Amino acid sequence: MILAFPAWRLGFFKATGGPITEALRRGHHVYAVHAWDEKPGEGITAEAIGRRWPAIRVASHDVVEAVDAVLGPSLGTYRARLPRAAHAYNLDLAWEGVSAPVGARLHHCWASALQRDTWVRTHGGGEGLMPALWAHSVTGSPMIDAFAPCPRGRWERANPQVVLMALKFPRNAGLWRRWIYRWIGYRRLAGALRRFCDRIGADLVVKTRAKNRDPEWLRWVADEWIVDGAFWPYTAAMVIQRARFIVHFQSGAALEAAFAGVPQLSVRLPHPHLRAYPGHAEQYEAKPGMQAWAGVVTGVGWETAVGYLDALQVPPLVDPFARQAYVSRFLGFDDCKTSARILDLVERGG
Repeated sequence: MILAFPAWRLGFFKATGGPITEALRRGHHVYAVHAWDEKPGEGITAEAIGRRWPAIRVASHDVVEAVDAVLGPSLGTYRARLPRAAHAYNLDLAWEGVSAPVGARLHHCWASALQRDTWVRTHGGGEGLMPALWAHSVTGSPMIDAFAPCPRGRWERANPQVVLMALKFPRNAGLWRRWIYRWIGYRRLAGALRRFCDRIGADLVVKTRAKNRDPEWLRWVADEWIVDGAFWPYTAAMVIQRARFIVHFQSGAALEAAFAGVPQLSVRLPHPHLRAYPGHAEQYEAKPGMQAWAGVVTGVGWETAVGYLDALQVPPLVDPFARQAYVSRFLGFDDCKTSARILDLVERGG
């Protein structure tokens, strides 16, 4: 089969890296449909893709021959930039599948039955919402497959690692988040996390992205500064697997840390730019929910996060039974075989 994957943004490979690797292993002809992305840290070169997967063929969308299937996240948004294909498979990336459009004639590879049902409920339909040919398929989230083969490497350190997933400051996030929290609340929280690391003899690792627009003072509190750059396994997966404790701001890292069995703190912030997002309550506000699940992820408000960290003497423990329930609800499977399930679906053509 001839398969195509979008390859103009580094972040896409969290969803496509596993299926690309599996497709090549099965002997399929694979195209990376390449274009340059102007976002800081997201643009990648065709040469870099070829170094990671030497058997892949890199081409722009207008010269790629008709393919059997195109696979990638957010395909409803990017279909005009992809080659003509008999089938299109929308892959999940950190629960983004719930925002998939209606009527785009996509195969949806849902992370879990809950994600599928949330999408159906959001659009006010039943199982007949989409034609039978484009049926819903629960496969799991392919980004989680990165936690199976993750090699030990340059991010491994002698001391325990506490990881801060740096706070993003998107332009549409509102004045409160972009300015007040950046210079007051964020700095106080980073200081509390630094004190916690000193108490337990841990290194503080800050994992960030080039587009985050991090304040300069954040580098001062870190023992190590890591910027996204790996294709597959992707950077966050390698960092999380080596962590003793994760702190983030209601990010998709909640799913990754939960899967990896790493205790975590999810700090709640206002999300005015995301309130209309399908599944917003389940992902950001519910208790229990994706960002607050006893025994898996501790969810606290920004106003109490400093006090929580200052009172913390050791990282919390993950309850294996609570983790299993969380993984089943949000990620569907616990076997790191999502890419294989997706390729099985593609090969069946349904």
